[in-house]
This record gives sequence, structure tokens and C-alpha cells, in this order.
Amino acid sequence: MAQVVLENVYKSFPPRKGEGVASQIQPSLTSGNVGDTVVHRPESLNVLRRINLTIADGEFMVLVGPSGCGKSTLLRLIAGLEAMTGGNIWVGDRLINDLPPKERDIAMVFQNYALYPHMTVYDNIAFGLRRRPTSGREDNEDKGAISPSSHVRDWAENLLVGMTRGLPKGLRYISDRERTVHEQVRTVAQLLQIEALLNRLPKQLSGGQRQRVALGRAIARNPQVFLMDEPLSNLDAKLRAETRAQIVKLQRQLGVTTIYVTHDQTEAMTMGDRIAILNHGQLQQVASPLELYNRPANRFVAEFIGSPPMNFIPVKFHAPQLITNGDFRFTLPAVCGEALQKYDNQNLILGIRPEHLILSVPANKNLQVQVELVENLGNDTYISTKLLQPGFQKSAFGIKEVQVRVPPERFVSCGEELWLSLTPEKLHFFDPETELAIFPN
Repeated sequence: MAQVVLENVYKSFPPRKGEGVASQIQPSLTSGNVGDTVVHRPESLNVLRRINLTIADGEFMVLVGPSGCGKSTLLRLIAGLEAMTGGNIWVGDRLINDLPPKERDIAMVFQNYALYPHMTVYDNIAFGLRRRPTSGREDNEDKGAISPSSHVRDWAENLLVGMTRGLPKGLRYISDRERTVHEQVRTVAQLLQIEALLNRLPKQLSGGQRQRVALGRAIARNPQVFLMDEPLSNLDAKLRAETRAQIVKLQRQLGVTTIYVTHDQTEAMTMGDRIAILNHGQLQQVASPLELYNRPANRFVAEFIGSPPMNFIPVKFHAPQLITNGDFRFTLPAVCGEALQKYDNQNLILGIRPEHLILSVPANKNLQVQVELVENLGNDTYISTKLLQPGFQKSAFGIKEVQVRVPPERFVSCGEELWLSLTPEKLHFFDPETELAIFPN
């Protein structure tokens, strides 16, 4: 097990023929202030920019972001399947920039399982173990000290094992190495509860069973790092939830440093010790799931984390504690007012999550809305509404519908007019120019 450190990692691709490259590169928003602008090379397409990230030994780190944000590319750089344009990658105390994938001591689980269709489950799990060099390598770190006779013995044993594998048990040749492989495969099969599947072919397995076999092949290698690239995308919702829980339990049991890529925020929030959010090839924020939800660093993170997403409403701040828009007037808590003093008489973006809007009575401090869509989920009801506030200005960035979570016992119908009160301690504010969050001191 090992710590993984990414230092100033860049990745650029040459543009395809006939494609232009955008000239403007957005600054990193990982911290509370805007970083230096990346120098843009017009002949290349910058996919990852200035990635600095440390994954602790044994940590479950989730990389999440929209399609095309660079999360899978970053995983491929760590695995050695892509070459970096710049930067360093450390696994433990080893700099692995120039090491081939097989020497990085990393195991990867893919979305499409990548199982050998002609091999049984047993042989799929054992495949990497059988190909791993032994005969003195494990007892001597100096690879040059391995004698030629060791290679010959390995070759001869592998030949005998392969030639007799199809014979009855009593006639098979079983080397010490094959006995070790057998023990490792059985241990992994028990861990994943797939002992009954060891003699089946992949085509005889369900999607969930195939994914467990792919996990088993990775676990059997006992690597320093697991890389998982959207491993649950091909599963149905029920199986996805079950497998998600199994992966988390396994990771905690094994204690292996794990980097998990997904576009599904539910997976990210429920699985990761920490989450790294990417957008346009840059880290937006790295934090625990609850910190991301409660203290997003910028508007993108606030909108991306949470389902339904956070609502954004344009307002104008008037010191010391008042925000307005048309007839809407709301007095902020003192701690919020203090944080916003330098924005006196300026426009801001107010953010509030659907569960923090409460059905209330007509008042200038509340939002007047009309219901456009009702989604009954049984345990929750979500409604999409449009604002009816007289004189309400939508501002240059526009305003989508306001989404609200209401108690399931409260019947709501389309076209109904409602008044919503804001939960004062759950308000978020963002600078409309930088879209960075404004936090109380």
C-alpha cells in the first residue's frame, strides 16, 4: 500500500486535423482565489492542467466530473497507459513517470470488465499471477542476480503445468508456484463470494458477477494501488447499489489505496473518503463529501454536487444585511452580512438547496412561485417552479426553475402558487464574476 502524489501534472494532445483550439484557459478554482493562468500552446489541446493531488496511503479517492473533464485521462496517466506532457507521479517513494505499466505495481478495473472470454473464472483470476516472474525475484531485489537456470526452471514448470492442466487431477503436474496461485485464487474467491463460479466462463455470468471477477483479478495481484474506471456503469440500479457497498467494504478490509473514477455523484458521495472534482481539465475542489455539499468552493461544485442541484437566484446586497430583487427583501444573519460588506450595492448569486426552501405564507421575505412539475418519489416529493415575484430581475446569467423538496404528505398540483421561505443558516453566496464562493469569516 502506498501514498500517491501528483505534482503539477499536465496532459496535452495535438489537435485533430481541421479542429481549432480554444484560446482561453480558465484559471484553477481549487483554492479560494484565482490561480495563475496556464500558458496556452496554440498547437495543442490541453486536457489536464496543473493537477496537484495527494492520495493518502489506504485512502479511497473518487475523481468525479462531467464527461470530457479529464478524469479517465488522469487515471490512464497514473496507470502508464498514456504519457504525461509534464509533471511527476509518485507511488510511495518511487517516481513512476517513465516506468511501463507492468512495473508500477498498480491494478486497474475497467468499465467493460476486460475478461478473457475463453478462460474460466479461475483462470482469469490466476492469469496475472501465473505471468508474474518468481524464482528468486521475490527474495532478491536485484533483478540482475537471477540465474539463467531459474528462467529455465520457470519455463519448464509452466510448460508442464500447461500441458497437464486438462488431465484428471491425479495426473496433473502442480508446481509450488501453481499451489501458491491456487491458494491466492481461493482466498480471493472466498472474499468475493464467487467460489461457485470458478469453473464458469464469462459468458455464463451476469454483469454483477463479471464485475466481481474483474475485481478479484485485481485483488489477487495484491497491488499498491487500485485504479477503477467507472466499474459500475454497465449495471442496473439495484445491482449498482449492491456492488457499490461491496467495493467500499472490500477496500476498507484490504486497506489498499484506491482511485475511483465516476460521473455519478451518488457513487462519489457514498464511496469516497474524499472527492476530487474536475472540470475542463482542472481541479475545482478536493474535500470530504459533506464538506463539498455544505461548503462548495465555487458555483460549479455547488451545482454539480447534489440532486436536484442547488438553486441560483440573482440578488443585490445592501449593507449591512439586506438582499433584494424586485419586491423580494430578505435580512441576512449577521455573520453573512459581515462576509459581504465589500459587496455593498453590488449584484451577487444566492445559492440555496431544494431542501432548504420551506413552504410558507405570503411575505416580501419569501419567494412567490408557481408549480410547473411534480415528481413524487414516495419518500420525497420534488417540485419544479417558476418565480412570480413582481419586479424580479433574472440577471445576465439567467435563472432556471427553482426546485423544492416538499414533505410527501403535502399534496401539490401543477399550476398551484406557493410561497417559499429561505433557511437563513443554509444560504450560499457566489461572486458573479469569478463564481467563487464567499464564505463567512
